[in-house]
Amino acid sequence: MWDRVVYIKGLCFTSLNVPLLLFLSNPKRNVVTSTTPSCELENNNLGLHEVSYKYKPSIKTEFVEWFVGISEAESNFLCRVRKNNGIVTGFEFVFTITLHKDDKSALELIKATLGCGRLNLERDTLVFTISPLSDIENILIPLFEQFPLNTTKYIDYLAFKKAFFMFVNRKRGKLNKEDLYSKIILLKNSMNNKRVIYDLPVGHRIRITGNYLVGLLEGDGSFYLNKQDMTGRVSFVTTTSNKVLLKKIREFFLNDLDESSCILGSCTKLINIIDKKIKGDNKPISVLEIYQVDYLCNILIPYFDRLQFRTKKYMDYMDFRTIAFLTLEGKYLTEKGKELIIKLGDTMNNNRLSTNSNQLILDITTKSELDILIKSKPLIYVDSEGRAIIIKERKYIRSTYIIKAIFYKDFTSYYTNGVSCAKALHVSNNTITQRLNDGKPVKNKEGLISALTVKRIKAYSPKDSVYNFSTTALLPNF
Repeated sequence: MWDRVVYIKGLCFTSLNVPLLLFLSNPKRNVVTSTTPSCELENNNLGLHEVSYKYKPSIKTEFVEWFVGISEAESNFLCRVRKNNGIVTGFEFVFTITLHKDDKSALELIKATLGCGRLNLERDTLVFTISPLSDIENILIPLFEQFPLNTTKYIDYLAFKKAFFMFVNRKRGKLNKEDLYSKIILLKNSMNNKRVIYDLPVGHRIRITGNYLVGLLEGDGSFYLNKQDMTGRVSFVTTTSNKVLLKKIREFFLNDLDESSCILGSCTKLINIIDKKIKGDNKPISVLEIYQVDYLCNILIPYFDRLQFRTKKYMDYMDFRTIAFLTLEGKYLTEKGKELIIKLGDTMNNNRLSTNSNQLILDITTKSELDILIKSKPLIYVDSEGRAIIIKERKYIRSTYIIKAIFYKDFTSYYTNGVSCAKALHVSNNTITQRLNDGKPVKNKEGLISALTVKRIKAYSPKDSVYNFSTTALLPNF
């Protein structure tokens, strides 16, 4: 799955400025990449030497991609100054990943896979640290060279790497010790919270894969229930300076959709990105959120089920997955169903942490009732045209289709709803609804044919002909 990428080559517009997408497929690509223009860091090769980077062949690519994703969210590159009586005597270079102590197994997996590092407990968190110079040079740096970071953390990595090689090659450099140390301190002071320039280097490519996304999700993502509209949601969060990454994630997901789904998804808020202001001195953030239930259950969840989660976020994903399918089938429409779904949602995220004094766990009775709810008959039916109907009431509750209008000489146009189609064809919305139902030509007030026919094209259909609700994602090593 996701081995076929569709590239958006351009936009064409109807007379009403309704965007229609043109597509070009390329079956050989399975990642989304993007070149980000910006200014380069100063590079005068002080103390640097050429290195042919290659991480250990025993480390699987899938792990490396995941590792970079979680590092994007939870890691730090640190340069610490060593002093004696106020005089700089050297530097310590440190890489850390910090997770809640409940994710000890994930950090132990990282330590075992890389073959280096140590773990230290700091209150409720566990810190994985790499500090030996040989491990940084031979393991850590080759890994990030093979699969570079995508956010402004990449700039911290570049400053860290430059300072590191200036230090380890200090005896071979042309600078005296005082000048060299001064330059390393300048690099140190350009990193992390002290950074003021956030432009990525010219030519840096944003590379996204499924394993990278899982790592990013397990660090800066969330699965949760929105109780206001009873929707299961998945979100990615970054600082607004890294909003371009969210745009590329959106592109990554849209690129795998079939033509009709991509048209609808591109013209609606299927994958929505919003900016949020944070109180105080905290940096503003941007959030990518997905909650359209047909897309979640038919496209996104089957995709995530094929990927490997490695932290406790897996349990949130499985609960989110259950909530999504219960929502798809309309189980929230009964008071009991809604109550059980809310109880399940309340056990997710921080509410399941071992350090939470008010930890919420479903009792045996609730689990049994949930199992009965899952096995009960659906209350909503989705027809072949993408219309969801409440079975008992015979009432449409949502729709996921586009309208295809066919003209003379097989010319076609697509519209994301009946209103835009009606305006383009100079008829009423009721006329469009009637012609969608009977298949007759669309005629305007003068009796002229505006379109030979209009039809609904279902979007967000399952890629697999049959997808089993009970299928589980790949288990992490808890």
